[in-house]
Amino acid sequence: MKHFKKISLPFAVFLTGACVLIIEVAATRILSPYFGNTIFTVSSVIGVVLAALSAGYYFGGTLADKYPEEKVFYSIILLSGFSVALLYLLTRFLLPLLGYSLSIVSGPVITALILFFAPSFLLGTLSPFAIKLQEQSFPGKGIGSIAGEMFFWSTLGSIFGSLSAGFVLIPRFGVSRIILAVAVILIITGFLPLVKTGIVKKKFFKAIVLSVAGILLVSVFSAFKSDGVVYSRDGIYEKITVYDGEYAGRPARFFQQDSSLSGVMFLNSDELAVDYTKYYALYKVFKPDVKDALVIGGGAYSIPKALLKDLPDAVVDVAEIEPSLYELAQKYFNVAENERLNNRAEDGRRLLHDTEKKYDLIFSDVYYSLYSIPAHFTTKEFFKIAKDKLNADGVFIANLIGDLSRQEPSFIMSEMKTFQAVFPNSYFFAVNAPDESGTQNIIFAGYNSDKKIDLNGKKIINDENPIIKSLAKKAVNPERFELSDYPILTDDFSPVEYLAAKVIQRSYGFHDSIDGNEILALVNQQLRYGPRHLSAPGHEKTRKFLIAEMNALAQETKTQVWRHAEPDGQEQELTNIIGSFYPENEKRIILAAHYDSKKFADRDINKQEPVPGANDSASGVAVLLEVARALANSGVSPDIGVDMVFFDGEEGEESQVGDYRNWEPLGSTYFAEHLSGIYGDNKPISGLVLDMVCDKDLRILKEQSSMKNAPAQTEAFWNAAKKINRNVFRDEAGSEIRDDHTPLNHAGVPSFLVIDFDYPPFHTTADTLDKCGAKSLETVAGAVLNYIYALKQ
Repeated sequence: MKHFKKISLPFAVFLTGACVLIIEVAATRILSPYFGNTIFTVSSVIGVVLAALSAGYYFGGTLADKYPEEKVFYSIILLSGFSVALLYLLTRFLLPLLGYSLSIVSGPVITALILFFAPSFLLGTLSPFAIKLQEQSFPGKGIGSIAGEMFFWSTLGSIFGSLSAGFVLIPRFGVSRIILAVAVILIITGFLPLVKTGIVKKKFFKAIVLSVAGILLVSVFSAFKSDGVVYSRDGIYEKITVYDGEYAGRPARFFQQDSSLSGVMFLNSDELAVDYTKYYALYKVFKPDVKDALVIGGGAYSIPKALLKDLPDAVVDVAEIEPSLYELAQKYFNVAENERLNNRAEDGRRLLHDTEKKYDLIFSDVYYSLYSIPAHFTTKEFFKIAKDKLNADGVFIANLIGDLSRQEPSFIMSEMKTFQAVFPNSYFFAVNAPDESGTQNIIFAGYNSDKKIDLNGKKIINDENPIIKSLAKKAVNPERFELSDYPILTDDFSPVEYLAAKVIQRSYGFHDSIDGNEILALVNQQLRYGPRHLSAPGHEKTRKFLIAEMNALAQETKTQVWRHAEPDGQEQELTNIIGSFYPENEKRIILAAHYDSKKFADRDINKQEPVPGANDSASGVAVLLEVARALANSGVSPDIGVDMVFFDGEEGEESQVGDYRNWEPLGSTYFAEHLSGIYGDNKPISGLVLDMVCDKDLRILKEQSSMKNAPAQTEAFWNAAKKINRNVFRDEAGSEIRDDHTPLNHAGVPSFLVIDFDYPPFHTTADTLDKCGAKSLETVAGAVLNYIYALKQ
């Protein structure tokens, strides 16, 4: 009997220690279908389990001193078994409801607390309790020896549980079965000693048996496959589900890894179903004569199948780390045995590092969801390895998921910067559209050659493949973005889960029409170009940026380029940029802002410093660009045509400081003088000029010359704007201001100015981003959009 006591408690702590780690390892797999296998999920599970164990150790020691009895010890084990059984039921019935309603950042912490805290807490009480009981049974042994022995067996159990969960249990059994088995083992471990000592009465014995039977019965019923599911099992790295349904109105088979859909196959056709997979055909543009190809990430093996079909002489290697996927693809996704297909069950980056082979094409398709982005495939080091394993003229193609928002931080912007650092000759394609700011697939293509590809070349636009012929329309022009503030991702710094979480948060809160934070990001982008006066490098960068934006958003883009001689003899080249929307409408309005900034801060003590121009320059441009995005993505056309004009040289000649008697806005004056060259005899019905519209304390009054020259238009705008915010758009008359609307009015286009002229940092170095408010920008953009749709033919 004494020998049994000597080994029973160490065995109990070994077993419960193993159960704790099995639950902890399984917990990540339980949460990942809902929150992804991200650092947030892993950290939440570890943090919650450690917190519960810490509390359990403390409470267990106190309880052991107060009730040092074996019946209490085994009752806790029994109770912990029931808590794991409850965990099993919660994962089956509550988690599917709770998981999808929480974010991937806070969701794992909240869910882990609900699911895993109680069983971990109860199991944590057992080690100090066992030390107390063992010390009572063997008083001659020192407390240090007993504590060391118990912690040894508990930790050994934890090691056993961790290794068995990863190497044996999860690869062979479903997570639900593992949790259920842990519950049953703990119930039996706690129950049998209580029966043996006669503590448990017959009624209680029957209740325990019935409870265990009930748990098993629930397991049997909940194990039945859902409608359409043809396969569902835990792989080594994620839960794998294959099910049938409809896609694009056609019968299809779906392949899902955790919560992420990562493959679709039509059941009645060999045609590729998902649009992004069709971009494998980019090899035809860069390297048509592919002999050796590597696909990293097999999934449903759609791309390897397509390459084998297209390239009868090519060898296709596939690196797929999940060992079961190739067999599943053969069984469920019509992947036939082929001597030209070499499947390797290993990590794609490790394969590239170790192989001596070089490839004509590498297609990376491991970024199948924002919920599961493998960080080691996002870094500069990975792209460098991939480039080193390309043949001359070879191409690396990667499918990523993110958005083209300029808001910081940005996964795609950081990835673009990282990619360009390795592949100077790189191309980017938005699968949905380059003018969308929402989440979509973005295709990266890095060409291992100095040869530039003309996406508007005849060979491409006349190609029979609809993906190839539409590349120019899908191309993302890097000149639209200023990437200096976005970090390059490296093996040392690649916070992809954090970046992905920001994308998801934006997708939930993104406005269908106007987003003030996006406008503020556009202001910031212009400021990153630096001073934007006529001779500054930032001026040329801004010009290229605006042309690229209009090419992406507007139906037509024109420029007016001319040279202006200043009094000191210096000549400047200026450019007005015009983006036309709904060019088929004869009745048109002008929406305008200036994009140059002031060279000298003439209201500062030091008048030699340039004005940053956050409000006085960048704000009006940013609002127009957001309105342009809204128009480009709107399914409803207004009754009138819209011409967005970005005026150059509004600040006048660079040599002018403080004396405005001879000032004139250069760009709008030139535009007004050459109006007939753009419109002929059919002048625009109105002009709206934006200037200084981002002040956090925004108050916009009716400018006096606008009321004189364009009274009806001014009133119409104010009526539309007050529906957005009547506290911002006041019915009071303000100052009379000369601005870009002045030349338009002189040319016979009734135009009005929207400006908050009461702005203390005006013409100072304090005109910076911190003075701008996203809400103010959103209000003005909403008012402009309201005004456009209120106008009738």
